[in-house]
Formats: sequence, C-alpha cells, structure tokens
Amino acid sequence: MRAMPQEAVATTTTMDGVKVAVLLATAAALLLLLPLALPPLPPPPTQLLFVPVVMLLLVASLAFCPTASSGGGSKLADADHGSFATTGSPRLC
Repeated sequence: MRAMPQEAVATTTTMDGVKVAVLLATAAALLLLLPLALPPLPPPPTQLLFVPVVMLLLVASLAFCPTASSGGGSKLADADHGSFATTGSPRLC
C-alpha cells in the first residue's frame, strides 16, 4: 500500500471546502429568492403557535428532572457524584 503525497491530501481538503462553500452559497441564494417567487401563505391558527413553546417546556422539564429510581437501586443512583452531594446544590424537582 502506497502512502499518498502530502500535496494530494491538501488538494482534496481544499476541494471539499470549495464544495461546502458552493453548497452554502446555493442554499443562501435559494433562501433569498424563493420567498420572492412563491405566493405568501396565510398565518397559522393561534393554537398552533403554542406547539413549539409546549415542546420546549417539555424538553426542559425532562432535562432538569431526573427519573425516580425503582426500589432496587441503580448503578447511576448508587454512584459517587463527587462534590454535588456535599455542597448542597439545589434540587429542581
């Protein structure tokens, strides 16, 4: 198996960067031009605007509230968590 020369490696990396730049430029042009060509859409119903807010609240509550361990105890619940147990960090849930 032959090793590739150093110049060839640099050229392929540069070409990949050019491809990414062209892709990003194309996406930016489409985002600028498509709204001018497409007709405007009617506004969504008011209740539908609350869906992303509810999803954000759900994900945040799942992130900050640990699950309760079932009576057997798990390895994660039994693990030593360093200084968190001794410093009295606030519990959110």
